[in-house]
Amino acid sequence: MNTFNSNQKIGEIVTRFPNAADIFKEYKIDFCCGGDRPLIAAIKEREVNEAELLEKINISYEKFKNNINLKDRNWMEVPLDELVDHIVNVHHGYLYENLPKISELTTKILTVHGEHHPELSKVHKLFHTIKMTLDAHLIEEETI
Repeated sequence: MNTFNSNQKIGEIVTRFPNAADIFKEYKIDFCCGGDRPLIAAIKEREVNEAELLEKINISYEKFKNNINLKDRNWMEVPLDELVDHIVNVHHGYLYENLPKISELTTKILTVHGEHHPELSKVHKLFHTIKMTLDAHLIEEETI
């Protein structure tokens, strides 16, 4: 089943499925400042194969959905080493993969729009404060 189509706005797709941002980067499709336009406009502008792009996004989304729909597990009964592996590989792994991406995007947004939106400086600073705290927390958890 195809969840996403070319009539949807680019920003709406990324909001619903953040991993689509990586696919859009691959095709050089602007999902930030150009996020308020329909995907079909970017497809035509970039001369991208519409079917190929949509298939890539929809397959990636289905894989993502299947990965997060873990079977019901009683985590109270799982061996401790399995629980730790799950936390590190799933939850910490998600943060290790996505925090640098978000960091890059907040910096880019501040650079591009900060002159006219001084509040972005505070957003940038707050995000990086949270990121530093999370990074330290992950290291501490994995060490203990």
